[in-house]
Amino acid sequence: MAAQASFLVAIMYFLGAVYLTSYYHYFRLDAFSLGFGFAELSIQSLNVLKVPVVIVLTVAVLAARHLTTREAPAQGSLARVLERWARTVVRAHLAFIFAGLTLLLLWSRIQPYGWTAPLLLGTGLLLGQTPWAGGGAIRSTLWSKAVPVFTGGLLMMWAFSLATSQMGEQEAQQSADQLMRRTAVAVLSTDRLSLVGPGLKAEDLGAKAHYRYRYTGLRRLIERNGRYYLLPLGWDPRTGPTYVIEDGNDVRVELLPGTQ
Repeated sequence: MAAQASFLVAIMYFLGAVYLTSYYHYFRLDAFSLGFGFAELSIQSLNVLKVPVVIVLTVAVLAARHLTTREAPAQGSLARVLERWARTVVRAHLAFIFAGLTLLLLWSRIQPYGWTAPLLLGTGLLLGQTPWAGGGAIRSTLWSKAVPVFTGGLLMMWAFSLATSQMGEQEAQQSADQLMRRTAVAVLSTDRLSLVGPGLKAEDLGAKAHYRYRYTGLRRLIERNGRYYLLPLGWDPRTGPTYVIEDGNDVRVELLPGTQ
């Protein structure tokens, strides 16, 4: 039980790291330089759990449990139909492998859905190791069982990482499109800062003000360890800058509500 829990946490950490790396790469930031801990990265994997993903995973787990056991024939008309359908799918595992190999050859043409190729390959390899796959008795040897299962697992992880990376980039694009709604930031400084960008406004409050210069038109991307990562309202993913401001004696950061 402990080994299974550790394996699950490791997968959560891996997917969380892939998600955050893709998300912040869109804003030209390295997720690991932001100082995320193990728990934070693991929790971020929950962003992957959308309703369709949950349904597919639930069906996959139930099917895997059933396919790896030699149970008595199912009772009831619906159960028999489902079992016949499942046996047909399992026996077509070579078709899954062939389809995956074909998509690999068409890799550049199937983007951004390249994750379907390793997913089909991994599914075909894993289905081929079930009792319903046919081909006589299954011998539990290294090459007939362990290697296909291990390879199928690696291919599935590759597929999950590609899909998670794509999801992270898509959600980063959505965040950029809705930048106006994010937390607004006003930066006040005793000295003039080299902050320029579309939508950014600089004000000189006069020599009598301790914080003489005020910069608005910024939105907070994230704050880590006293550092604020900010985007101007007119941020462009191709050329727009991402500002890093550290709160201190000469700089004050004010957080304000964004436009709802």
